[in-house]
Amino acid sequence: MPELIFTTTPFTTTGWETVYHTYYAETHGSQDSQTADTLDLSKFQRMFAIEYFHRFLAAVVGIVFLAIFLRARKLPDVWKLAKGRLIAAAIVLVLQAGLGGLVVKLDLPSAAVALHLGTAFLLLSLLLWTAMELARAGESVIAEQKKLRGLGWAATHTVLLQVMTGGLVAGTGAGLLLNTWPKMGSYWMPPVTLLWSNWYTPAIMNLFQNQVLIQFMHRWLAFIAAGVVIALVMRTISLPLTARGRTALRAVASVLVLQILLGIGNLLMKVPFWMAFAHLAAGLLLFLTLLVITHEIAYAPAEETA
Repeated sequence: MPELIFTTTPFTTTGWETVYHTYYAETHGSQDSQTADTLDLSKFQRMFAIEYFHRFLAAVVGIVFLAIFLRARKLPDVWKLAKGRLIAAAIVLVLQAGLGGLVVKLDLPSAAVALHLGTAFLLLSLLLWTAMELARAGESVIAEQKKLRGLGWAATHTVLLQVMTGGLVAGTGAGLLLNTWPKMGSYWMPPVTLLWSNWYTPAIMNLFQNQVLIQFMHRWLAFIAAGVVIALVMRTISLPLTARGRTALRAVASVLVLQILLGIGNLLMKVPFWMAFAHLAAGLLLFLTLLVITHEIAYAPAEETA
């Protein structure tokens, strides 16, 4: 949604009408109501509410992070262990805010949407990993199991990449075409001329604007991500894990299946809002579950609660 300056607070019907037509004056260069034929007022109000809540939540996250950062700074033992990741998280938070502004200023370019989504996941992962490190401070590590973190990181990063391609799907509307599964229309693999079109210049923009290529990448990367996650489960299922690690390991397969089903449902139903939101939420849950498994792999089990 373009950044607008409103003189009327949209708490009344008149106020909403003013905001509505001001929006179209910005996007269409005219306040003629006929230009507003692509979006009715109720949909505009929902879009406005989502954007407002998103910005409000971003402000809350910033305030909470600042409180965490300042509190950790006052605790020498905590600061010594968490300093590097908290500073990295502060940098990512500033980057995230900048990308958010870029998304608004440039009217949701797909690459900015994907990066904005990816940095949000990165910020959360830094904070969660820091919390888990603090919870395990001083506990013993199993050297052989620590080597498995490489596979855990592979699964986590592959899922993150899959989520970011989902951002490209959302940013380009790629989920609104070729709404069949498992084939893309009549193709298992669309023709190269569709996947890498001369229509986009420079050619590299196919990766960020070509809806057929973006949907193709998102579909098939899902299989790669599922394969890596399954490999991680198979390698760790018989290992001695902490209670937290066992809980995450039990959950990850169910979350993976749920995420795949939601992805297929989004495609076949042409991305209804509630299902798109559930798909993103399941992706976040899968990412965080894998992060917990990756962290907990290295630690010896002890008497604890999950």
